[in-house]
Amino acid sequence: MKKRDSAHGPRNRLTASVALLCLSLAGCGGSSSSDPEPGQVSRTGIFGSTAVSGLHYRSGDAPAGLTDERGGFRYTGNQEVAFSIGELAFGSAPGAANVNVLGVSGESASASDPGVLNRLILLQTLDADGDLNNGIQLTEQIRDAVSANAANLDFDQPTADFTTALENLVADLDNAGAFSDTDPRARTLTDAADALEQFDRASSPRRIVDTADGRLSGFEADDNTWQFLGIPYAQPPLGDLRWRAPQPLERWDDVRDATAWSDQAAQNAALERFGEGGMSEDSLYLNVTAPKNADGLPVMVWFHGGGFTALTSNTKPFNNPKAVASKGVVQVSVNHRLGPFGYIAHPGLSAESGYNGSGNYGQMDLIAALEWVRDNIAAFGGNPDNVTVFGESGGGRKVLSLMASPQAAGLFHRAISQSGTLIPDTRGLADAEAIGSDLQTNLGAASVTEMREKSWQEVVAAAATLVPYTNVDNHYLPYTERVAFESGNQNDVPFMFSINANDTPDPTQTAINVFPWMAPLCSANHYATYFTHQPAGWKAQGVEAYHAAELAYVFNMPESVITHHLLGLVIDPATGDSLEIGDLNGNGVTGSQGDPVDIFASAGFDATDEQVIDRMLTIWTNFAKTSNPSIDGEIDYPLYDAATESYVEISDTAEVKTGLGDVLND
Repeated sequence: MKKRDSAHGPRNRLTASVALLCLSLAGCGGSSSSDPEPGQVSRTGIFGSTAVSGLHYRSGDAPAGLTDERGGFRYTGNQEVAFSIGELAFGSAPGAANVNVLGVSGESASASDPGVLNRLILLQTLDADGDLNNGIQLTEQIRDAVSANAANLDFDQPTADFTTALENLVADLDNAGAFSDTDPRARTLTDAADALEQFDRASSPRRIVDTADGRLSGFEADDNTWQFLGIPYAQPPLGDLRWRAPQPLERWDDVRDATAWSDQAAQNAALERFGEGGMSEDSLYLNVTAPKNADGLPVMVWFHGGGFTALTSNTKPFNNPKAVASKGVVQVSVNHRLGPFGYIAHPGLSAESGYNGSGNYGQMDLIAALEWVRDNIAAFGGNPDNVTVFGESGGGRKVLSLMASPQAAGLFHRAISQSGTLIPDTRGLADAEAIGSDLQTNLGAASVTEMREKSWQEVVAAAATLVPYTNVDNHYLPYTERVAFESGNQNDVPFMFSINANDTPDPTQTAINVFPWMAPLCSANHYATYFTHQPAGWKAQGVEAYHAAELAYVFNMPESVITHHLLGLVIDPATGDSLEIGDLNGNGVTGSQGDPVDIFASAGFDATDEQVIDRMLTIWTNFAKTSNPSIDGEIDYPLYDAATESYVEISDTAEVKTGLGDVLND
């Protein structure tokens, strides 16, 4: 579903509109809507695991009311409360402190029943602002449209038939401007599996924490872990805030849910399927995964790959509670601006910045996220004085860039770059501004003001052939990243890098040429890992550890290799092309045609992979805890230096070796 414009704000922003509705319907959310009989006590309940506002209800013979902005309704004793959306009967349940979709769908209903699932799809799809973390909001316009289509909406019909009927209603509402969108794309129906997952998260045990910006309600991800999704760390960079440094949030008053995915950063929309949540410019959100007993634990902050233009931290692998959090670490995963929104400089932007430079907005987002960690992570059980940043591919480059930025000083204490690169070096300001001028030409815009008025899709299309990344901007980077190290102005923290056997050229060349140059310029310890392991099935076909192969092990999610194959990362050494995978399950669709079951079966994960997962998790989290990745009694990591280029090779086993550059050159 698309992100709407109130993604970071409190629920009370709807107070005015709800108050207007109360004028036309007696006693909205108040005692007058369901005055009790003499001698009876009127009580307040909440409808929805995700609070639903604007839902009609009637308790006994009392006048009808509307659930308030917190999902509140009034009831008396055990009287049955009937709920509806206009003329569409939604179901009924005895009055109680909490009533949800399961309760109004019948005594024997289960979450997988069509009646339950169809109700969930309808509510989540019709949410006025598309942000489930501030509740589900059914406006008068939405209720009227549902009333007009009530005859076509049968909750008990098969979900496929129900969604077909719902599509026309949603299209009509979209065309009528009923949804408060910042995304110009048409509203789409919530997927059935996504609707059920959201319900499971919202209806699980909850934990409330108080942050500097307001209270958050997370959920139980598993028996040992709390999770908080879609936490805002800066204002949405929309309108005039496009191509500006991230701006601080205003504190919200109510408890904000943290059970739903935020949007992925605006980029090529075809990549949306590889992450969770929608896609828009409103993407400055992070996710926190914390052990239930967390108290002063080390913190690991993840930056996703995809160069500077693509992908997201909103994936199940990157937020797996059975990954680094299972080893006694609080994990944070960060989304930030990408591509033309995050890394474009422009003469007009430099003129208005106040520091005679522009660009690097995505990196400034990462700094804002790290400032959020500094100010808030203790509330989740993390230690703000023990923060490790880690990232892969483009995320690894972002780590190295933060090590070079004076703006990031003191915000992290250790760093891991997985297949990261400093090739090529940072762009100069003039070269970066020239790319921004090309973007303006491609947009057909007369000014920066007109550039800001273009939709995010127009900007993405206009930047399709441009290659933005970090540049000297006289603020985030007053000099190139390499000069930062050569002048001794880097953030000199313990550092570990990893490289894979069949990695892509730039990270390979960085490991050969840059890290031997970089290490003597730093006083903190450096360590190196060479990852060569592959699951048995692919190893038997000659597949070597490709770019991103280690992610399945660092995040304890073997299924992530499915995405790796779909992205074209799994290479057949015989052809140099994507590995061909046949129809292994006999369903008529091959793995090469996208069948995930075939792809995963082809990999052939076994017990050895479980051992490698545990080893990688232990190495990564030991480094975060102690600045030393060694495992007592198993691996004694040598210090990496330019002379020996000592490293640990992770295959089926772990072995200390020297001469990493020579190995990579072979």
